[in-house]
Amino acid sequence: MSLKQLTQGIQNKRASVLVGLLLLISDLAIIMCSFYLATQIRRALIPYIGGVVFWPIYKPLVFLCMGFVALLFYFNDLYPGFGKTAVKEIEKTSTLLTLVFLFLGGTTYLLNAYEQFPRSVFILAWIIGIVFLPLLRFFIRNRILKYSWYGTPVLFVTDGTASNSTLKALQNCRRMGWNPLAIYYLGNDIQGLDNFSIPIISSWNTFLDLKNEHKVNTVIFSAEPNQENSRRIRNLSGEFKRVTLIIPYYNLGSLWVKPRDLEGYMGLEVTYHLLDTGSKHIKRFIDIVGSIVLLFFLSPFFIVFSLMVLIESSSPVFFRQERLGRNNKNFSALKFRSMTTNAEEELITFLENNPEAREEYEKYHKLSVDPRITKIGRILRKYSLDELPQLWNVLRGEMSLVGPRAYMPSELHEIGDFTGLILIVRPGMTGWWQVMGRHNTSFARRLRMDEYYISNWSLWMDLYIIYKTFWVVLQGTGT
Repeated sequence: MSLKQLTQGIQNKRASVLVGLLLLISDLAIIMCSFYLATQIRRALIPYIGGVVFWPIYKPLVFLCMGFVALLFYFNDLYPGFGKTAVKEIEKTSTLLTLVFLFLGGTTYLLNAYEQFPRSVFILAWIIGIVFLPLLRFFIRNRILKYSWYGTPVLFVTDGTASNSTLKALQNCRRMGWNPLAIYYLGNDIQGLDNFSIPIISSWNTFLDLKNEHKVNTVIFSAEPNQENSRRIRNLSGEFKRVTLIIPYYNLGSLWVKPRDLEGYMGLEVTYHLLDTGSKHIKRFIDIVGSIVLLFFLSPFFIVFSLMVLIESSSPVFFRQERLGRNNKNFSALKFRSMTTNAEEELITFLENNPEAREEYEKYHKLSVDPRITKIGRILRKYSLDELPQLWNVLRGEMSLVGPRAYMPSELHEIGDFTGLILIVRPGMTGWWQVMGRHNTSFARRLRMDEYYISNWSLWMDLYIIYKTFWVVLQGTGT
């Protein structure tokens, strides 16, 4: 091993250790804070429900909880956790944290220690932890992914099959921490590959030299399935710790795909979770509770925003627009009015006189600079506050807190083959395309993102979208 190889390996290891250490400190801090806040909340309730709460008694239990979490997270590759999507990270951390709390809570109950350790403290600490532990991880990754040292190098092997889209996805998703180092091209013509500022090589020996020099453990393989490529995969498995196979022929996502062995042949089981009856009931229950709570706490803002709209441009305060709902039934989506009262007529005239704007509207179904928007409306739309009245649509069962985009009836013909899938579930106030693409996403891309959401739905995915929605709203990247 050369000095250069040793130095590069140390640098990669240091980056992994640093990220892992930051996440470990944040996890332990959240656990400590969750127990402390839980005891303070329970202590405040003593005059109403009785009991005794003494923080020092909890300290040994808290340290035990911290130790279990650190060990479980470490052995489940959550430090540093490179190569995991945000949804998978939330699912894994939430599941493991729940197991730790169930184990410790069950142990104290069996030992009859529940008088010293009230079960309500466990429940409160678990709720605080399961909400804020992934949230702090999300915040830390979003802060440090901007640095060049974040992540681990990976190599990419392709014959040109879906290589451009896969590499773009890797480079756009910096939080995963997979940094493409080079492309090992199996074909003869490299003209089809976009310029990713990544070296393209065709020599196996050069490929292995790069792997050894940079201490690469992961390789991504994207090529046509044939006997020659099967041999190549076996060779790669002997050189790399992890070989990730890309199947580019389907746009179904893969968060919850299950591998099935069919007498030596690999099968992939795909399930549309959001179409399951039980999942629908759970999601609807969350929608009802969430909309009631949000309507109650946000009611003062409703009054303020209503007055702002009235002061600038008089009535009406709310704008109703026909949208396609579940099972292709139309409903009136509510918004705070952010445009002039004759917005539709103004749009037709504006597009007729502005070819560039018409082209933009036909592609995105939105305008980056819309002259119909009022001054107050521009503020409301920037932070997506104009959509808050849709909480009433959620409570009525016409929408969901999280879901596919609520399309207009005029867009039905453009939805095309996606109609039978997208319109079988309730549209959402926020969703996958809203937080991942926003205004710069084409209409066709939105449809594929909605399909991805439906095929990969889980409570963890909704939780991530809600986290991401708050982040996007605070940044003011609304439309």
